Amino acid sequence: MPLVAQSCTSAARSAPKRASGTYAPPTPLEDLHILDFLELAGSQSKAGSVLAMHQSTVCRSLQLMQNQFKLEPRHGSPVCRHGHNTCLQYLRLAYREHRLMEGLLRIGTDVLHQSLLGNLAGVQLVPPRFRSGEHWAELVRHGLLDAAIVSSFCLEKLLLSGQVPQWDGLTALPLGQLGLQLVATTPATRRVLVPRKGATPLLRQAVEWHGFAVEQQPAACQEPVAWIKRARDRKLAMPICTDLLGTAWIAAHGLAPLADQPPLIEQLWLLLPQGAVNTRAARQCLRLLRVQIAKAQTMQDPHGR
Repeated sequence: MPLVAQSCTSAARSAPKRASGTYAPPTPLEDLHILDFLELAGSQSKAGSVLAMHQSTVCRSLQLMQNQFKLEPRHGSPVCRHGHNTCLQYLRLAYREHRLMEGLLRIGTDVLHQSLLGNLAGVQLVPPRFRSGEHWAELVRHGLLDAAIVSSFCLEKLLLSGQVPQWDGLTALPLGQLGLQLVATTPATRRVLVPRKGATPLLRQAVEWHGFAVEQQPAACQEPVAWIKRARDRKLAMPICTDLLGTAWIAAHGLAPLADQPPLIEQLWLLLPQGAVNTRAARQCLRLLRVQIAKAQTMQDPHGR
């Protein structure tokens, strides 16, 4: 066995033991699992943190996959930045089938909607990131994700009422609507921190249309703590979904809603491969997500309180 492969495999097997009954990737796919999380997390250090392994293990695993599958880095590409070919594509689709066999979906979404997934059984969480609708579709199409919660704010163009975004080979199932609220440590501010323009173009457009100035959060800073710190340091407002996070969360971080609240209503969809729509895992996830969002809609409705 080559030295790189031996050290990587032994390191992966020495990772912390998983709780009984939880899902683990098949041993032959452990290195692919690490590569997938490297792609989804955005850096070796973040992937190592999520996977509870040292960054050097992530690095060795990446080198192994690139050597054995003849992968060439794709600099500047939003998807499969560490290389892609047909062989790797089939391997990722095989790994997806194994997850579905076990009743599991690997689902991605952004920081605003990650709390929807936190308590769902049968979901493999990945680091939240703001991405464009096209980016989410590519991740699902390539098999890095089994599904994604996609907001209308991450689309390039507004859809008419009842329209559904369309991507080849994928199905977007409606989940419902949510309202975002602007909060800040200085509630009188007229400046708002938003994701980079390419990730949520329609959110930026809506905020600017209502007369607010916008400042862009760096793409590398995706965690909630990074958002709160930048908003506090620069005296900026930021969008959140109050009825997902709760008023206690707002108070705990010293935030308050702006007095002048623009209507920021989004439509959410669960994006799935067409072949996975009717699986047990997908049906269960869809039902539970719709229940959560319906409860949040009731909280937003003053007549439902």
